[in-house]
Amino acid sequence: ATKVNNHSVTGVFQCVCVCVHVRLPALAQLAICQVLPYPKPKLEFNVDAPNGVVMEGYLFKRASNAFKTWNRRWFSIQNSQLVYQKKLKDSLTVVVEDLRLCSVKPCEDNERRFCFEVVSPTKSCMLQAESEKLRQAWIQAVQATSPSTSSIDSASEPRERGERSDKGVRGGGESLLQRVQSLPGNELCSDCGQAAPCWASINLGVLLCIECSGIHRSLGVHFSKVRSLTLDSWEPELLKLMCELGNTVINHIYEGGCEELGAKKPGPSSSRQEKEAWIKSKYVEKRFLKKMSGSEALAEGERKSRPWTVKKCQRHSSSVRAPNKEVSSDPEDPRELHPGALLHRSSRLHNLPLMAEALAHGADVHSASEEEEGKTPLIQAVAGGSLIACEFLLQNGADVNQRDMRGRGPLHHATYLGHTGQVCLFLKRGASQTEVDEQGHDPLSIAVQAANADIVTLLRLARMNEEMREAEAPLGQPGQYPSSSPTEQQYRKCIQEFICLNIEEC
Repeated sequence: ATKVNNHSVTGVFQCVCVCVHVRLPALAQLAICQVLPYPKPKLEFNVDAPNGVVMEGYLFKRASNAFKTWNRRWFSIQNSQLVYQKKLKDSLTVVVEDLRLCSVKPCEDNERRFCFEVVSPTKSCMLQAESEKLRQAWIQAVQATSPSTSSIDSASEPRERGERSDKGVRGGGESLLQRVQSLPGNELCSDCGQAAPCWASINLGVLLCIECSGIHRSLGVHFSKVRSLTLDSWEPELLKLMCELGNTVINHIYEGGCEELGAKKPGPSSSRQEKEAWIKSKYVEKRFLKKMSGSEALAEGERKSRPWTVKKCQRHSSSVRAPNKEVSSDPEDPRELHPGALLHRSSRLHNLPLMAEALAHGADVHSASEEEEGKTPLIQAVAGGSLIACEFLLQNGADVNQRDMRGRGPLHHATYLGHTGQVCLFLKRGASQTEVDEQGHDPLSIAVQAANADIVTLLRLARMNEEMREAEAPLGQPGQYPSSSPTEQQYRKCIQEFICLNIEEC
């Protein structure tokens, strides 16, 4: 885009720039800018508009200079381009040459509200709308202009290898998000019964109304991670996680003892104080949990373990053999296990309801089993082949770099087993590639020896991305460029695409 010379702006435009530089409240900026001679901003877009203008209105644009100043401009989408004008009679300045090659996503980690980012193959542009409705309208307009591309954080479900579905959060047909909303119990808020909940706790796997979501947020992310169903982006693996849990499953765990205690659950019309007291008792104090049968007996050593075997087939033939193909199990009801043992076993078996029950009863997500060479629940989930079980453990605080007694972390094990989707997930979560096991092997050398082309490519791509971070970092500072960097965005997009291609197999 052509650089804007703020000093050339006169009259009321100069006032606008001054307001932006000193960061007056948004209402003050809006009051000054209302005198500008432009039509009223559109709240919706039209891809078939007669004049070719799909969407137009005011947006704040963050400058690419060192000061990162924000300037208010009249933007429009036309001829598959994003353009703006400083004045009504000025010529158009092209910001994005071809929106068909771009992706767009909302940005919540910015110092300003209602921001979104348009990412092209060569650069990115940070913009701010004047309301949440306008932000969503602009995002949808960009997506409608580029139907052949998908958002980096798409909420769509892949159809088959090599093809991404265009059924996203607001797309036609039944999307993954619609499947989450249609689960038993999900038509009502998990904690107060309010109809049509539009918020979620992603580490618990429940849907919430807006008031209960605010209470959950106040608990802290170590208890509940809140996300909007309609305003936030959803990765396919997270939506699939939500599909395996839901309000009915989780309430059976966290409210199993309500009847015995005579506890009364709040309703939609209950006061906020009543709802807050209930939520804290339910998730923090865990007063309503139904006791796990046999856990006390096991703690007293009255229960004897019995060996059992589960065999997992390798996904590719290789001279490198994954360790421990057989694990111990038990033919009885797994709920009779101690919470820690239950978490290990259910992680291996890809049973998310049992995993949630074990965590509710105090199982340590970092616990290492001495009987199985110090393997953690996350490593057990890797051995079980489930990407969704890994995602659930990571959402609940599992360490992506915790290693077993042989020096192998989750990334080592996923590479040994040829689980490409899990490798992608761990790279996305920042797994270290430089750690070596007791035999001196890092994940890349394991993949090369196994001749697994996909994983070799992914690991080399991740290493190249780290090297580029070092190269692009300011002199004397660590190699961390912002998440808005085009290089970082392209890397994340590639990793996410691999996850989508492999999620059905996991």
